[in-house]
Amino acid sequence: MIPKIVNVTEIFIKIPKILLIFIFFLFSNISLASDEKPGRFFEDQPDVTDDYQIHFNYLISSDGEDREWDINGKMEKILLKVNEVMANATAANKKGDGIARKYKFDYRKDGKLDITFVRLDMKKKDLHKWANNDIVPFLYKKKGMKNIKKIYFNYADMNNVDGGEAGIGYGSLYLKNKSVKTDERKLLITLHELLHTQGMGYNCVPGIKSGDTHYNSKRGYMLESGKKIGPIYAHDVEGCPQMMDSVYLTPTRSDPWDPYKHSCLFQLGKYDHKKIRKVLDKMKKNSEKYISYPTRFSSSCKIRDWNRVKGQKGFYVFGRDENIAAAIK
Repeated sequence: MIPKIVNVTEIFIKIPKILLIFIFFLFSNISLASDEKPGRFFEDQPDVTDDYQIHFNYLISSDGEDREWDINGKMEKILLKVNEVMANATAANKKGDGIARKYKFDYRKDGKLDITFVRLDMKKKDLHKWANNDIVPFLYKKKGMKNIKKIYFNYADMNNVDGGEAGIGYGSLYLKNKSVKTDERKLLITLHELLHTQGMGYNCVPGIKSGDTHYNSKRGYMLESGKKIGPIYAHDVEGCPQMMDSVYLTPTRSDPWDPYKHSCLFQLGKYDHKKIRKVLDKMKKNSEKYISYPTRFSSSCKIRDWNRVKGQKGFYVFGRDENIAAAIK
């Protein structure tokens, strides 16, 4: 029997590839192992209620430093304070009903806030200028955070263009932004961005700049530089949503509305103010064309799937097949 001749050159060519694969998996496993820490959760924990609620993530890039905000109590302390401020601000609102309301936060069975640790699969330098453009698809598609009765809000341990950015479905506070240095600033920006997760401010709310979702004047009316909440919470404009009636607040009013259904699916119900209709008429007219970011009547729908169709034409959302703009009634 003639022994098989071994091609030594071929072996040496293959060895580096094998080593590279081994090193890649070795360091991937080391990274995952280093993220494993007592009290940490990598998935949204079983819900204690099927009600609407806001879920929180501590999120870092693939090469980001883990400062353990999900397990060292820092996040929870600020977030619990958020609801204290909300209770005071809503009770004091002059157009409101005098009832103190808080957000419905996602809690675990042990009574603690349900905070998930998320490490992205992208390095910080590779993320989009507006990091949510990469964060949101990752959370929806790869982490399974797609419950339409939840808002997913991140404490993202990185810098970005602004201190925070949010819309319906998702939002982020960027912990390393220069405007977010103190706990007080983290509190205020979280308060402000959570308003945007509720669709605020709608273009029909008195004082709101159309397409911008902020007030023309009177800073502090959206909790961004003070602890007052203005007409976005309660007003007397017929056909215009008021935050007091959101499904995400407790105690919940008798006839609440869902920001997702209203501002992502355009199921208006009784909230069909002429200013909202004007924007929708424009979207329907251009339903097969590019519909720009400023073409909106509320804060942006972060569940929007911008890349469904070439050229970003139409208005699509994750989890649904139809062009929502073309189906506007």
